[in-house]
Amino acid sequence: MKQLIRALNRWFGNSVGNAFGNPLEERQHQPPNVGVQPYRDNPHKH
Repeated sequence: MKQLIRALNRWFGNSVGNAFGNPLEERQHQPPNVGVQPYRDNPHKH
């Protein structure tokens, strides 16, 4: 019976963790910025 409760507790914890996500892990997998990017090129006249 103790093993069943531990297994359910582990399963519930994993389910809640997957549902809400890990904020630290989410920040590492951000997509690149889309849209207007700052212009940083310095053109030279020849």
